[in-house]
Amino acid sequence: MENHEKLEKRIKDLEIELEDNKSLADTRRRLLEANIKELNEVYDALSNKFEELKERNERLKKIENELIRANRLSSLGELAGSIAHEIKNPLISIQGFAKRIQKTKDMDKIEKYSRFIDKEAGRLSDVLSRLLDFSRMHGPRIEDVSINEVVDDTVLFMEHHLTRFKNVELRVFKADDLPIIRADRLHIQQSLVNLIMNAAQAMPEGGTIEITTGMDDNNIFISVKDTGMGIKKENLDRIFEPFFTTKEKGEGTGLGLSLCRKLIEANKGRIEVESEEGQGSTFRILIPYKNN
Repeated sequence: MENHEKLEKRIKDLEIELEDNKSLADTRRRLLEANIKELNEVYDALSNKFEELKERNERLKKIENELIRANRLSSLGELAGSIAHEIKNPLISIQGFAKRIQKTKDMDKIEKYSRFIDKEAGRLSDVLSRLLDFSRMHGPRIEDVSINEVVDDTVLFMEHHLTRFKNVELRVFKADDLPIIRADRLHIQQSLVNLIMNAAQAMPEGGTIEITTGMDDNNIFISVKDTGMGIKKENLDRIFEPFFTTKEKGEGTGLGLSLCRKLIEANKGRIEVESEEGQGSTFRILIPYKNN
């Protein structure tokens, strides 16, 4: 009898435990369903947000492309205007002096006007030549280049040209044992010539041009430092723009530095500039000597 009572008690305990487990399982199921529903709602919300962001991103891309196109058109308009200005002025002068020649029989005046025409024609030719160089620059012809040899050859070439500038002294400081670089020798030399000429023109009362070679991280550099007028802070960001120049009318086309940067960047390098108005400028050509 006692065993029967124990068995009945055990059965009741099991029934209670089973009901508790059913209730717990039902609670867990409802909680799981609620969590799944919440996760589905979050997923739907995130999906909608993603689609919204995707649409916004596409709209932003369209706006960005339109702004780039507008900027290019604006730059093209500025460039066209600069070209027209640079070409128009010499042509007007040539036309004016040609008419004066037609109206005079004075040989001295004819000779004088002819010299003016020749000068303006040369200026016009220079503008067009630099424009062609800028627009049709050939790709770099890669070869082994010693920067010190480039400097030596350029200085030898420039010595005669610098004699027309008043009291300009050229100093050269070359680092020893510089690694050979892989680049276009003529590109570097043409850029260096431009920088030396700019330095000389920046010192109308004379001064010193220092050319220095050396290493900077993984780059070989040539620096050209002058003691000239320097560059105004507001112009530093614009000096590499095509046709931007701070020189007097007729003294520069504004293409020299643009061409320099284009030539050096074609050789995986860059040009840096430091300048302070009244204190001179330093331009540095940097070319990597580990061109991969």
